Amino acid sequence: MKSIFALLAIVLLQLNIYGQDAYTISGIVKNAKGEPIESATIFLAGSEKVMPTNVLGRFIFQNVSPGTYQVVVNMLGYTSFKQNVILKTRSEILDFTLKEKQILINEVIIGDKDAQAKHLKTFLKYFMGQSANAKACKILNPEIIEFSTSNGFLKATTEDFLIIENNNLGYKVKYLLNNFQFNEVQHITYYGGNCIFEPMQGTPAQNALWDKNRKLAYEGSLMHYLRALYAGTSRKEGFLVYDVWNDEMPIRIGLAPIVAEDIVRRPDSTMMVFNNGQTKYYIVYDKKKAAREDKPDMRTRQLDALDDTGSVFRTDAQIDSRGSYSDNKLLSIEGYWGSKRIGDQLPFEYDPNPTQ
Repeated sequence: MKSIFALLAIVLLQLNIYGQDAYTISGIVKNAKGEPIESATIFLAGSEKVMPTNVLGRFIFQNVSPGTYQVVVNMLGYTSFKQNVILKTRSEILDFTLKEKQILINEVIIGDKDAQAKHLKTFLKYFMGQSANAKACKILNPEIIEFSTSNGFLKATTEDFLIIENNNLGYKVKYLLNNFQFNEVQHITYYGGNCIFEPMQGTPAQNALWDKNRKLAYEGSLMHYLRALYAGTSRKEGFLVYDVWNDEMPIRIGLAPIVAEDIVRRPDSTMMVFNNGQTKYYIVYDKKKAAREDKPDMRTRQLDALDDTGSVFRTDAQIDSRGSYSDNKLLSIEGYWGSKRIGDQLPFEYDPNPTQ
């Protein structure tokens, strides 16, 4: 009898663990009149999870692990809407009300074909990036990009998803571009939006090449760093973290790296946050240097230029085990990570060491 009770307890414990590890994100999408909207696109930003609403305007994502998510809804004729969701101990039910989109007239509309071609070239360079992965990308529907100029800025937006084929990484990316701005004088770029990833189907040789390129894109990336920091293995995986003593170039950093895991805290079992979101850190990805033993040193050194894999990073976001971050008011990325644009992004489902 005792063995039966023990077995029952184990089964109940396993069911409880499963219930804690898998949740749902569900809800309904309506218009301002309270009517359900059918066929609206719902997706979890930066992931492969996407679906349309049904005839009742409802949707449901099942088997979602604890973490931080950005749920995005898009429908032509309506203003897209995004909501941060943090899953910790229960599923989430959302209620979206979409507003009809107002037609706005930009200050200067670029209609000349030569101007369109010129600005598309600039857009591709600063939106997609300049890496080999970025140069292998192709936008299949560039005609939906609406360009305008204002006060020295080139601006771009889209009503619907940009469809991007990344032939180096093997993904079709659908990007909903909310805003793109490029200052040609100062070479400052800002863009905001949300994307969905769809793995491309290829031959065995193509799949092998994509796997190789994805791993190369992942190693040393911001996603890699945040995941390693969350797991407590950042130094083991090749990251060196330094205190930043001043904000402007040339920057001054500590001579010896710090213990990266000391700069974060865990408010609960699913999230990680930096102890001080106002503090900047300098992160370098160097496996060989990270494997050496450090000598304690309180001195600082000046950097006239950042290392090839050096990044200055600051955030107050909540970060989960996938490297997803949200609910942030401060986010600053400079250097190596700042140069990695859409052409080098990977979905949150990406696993560099999948089980065979």
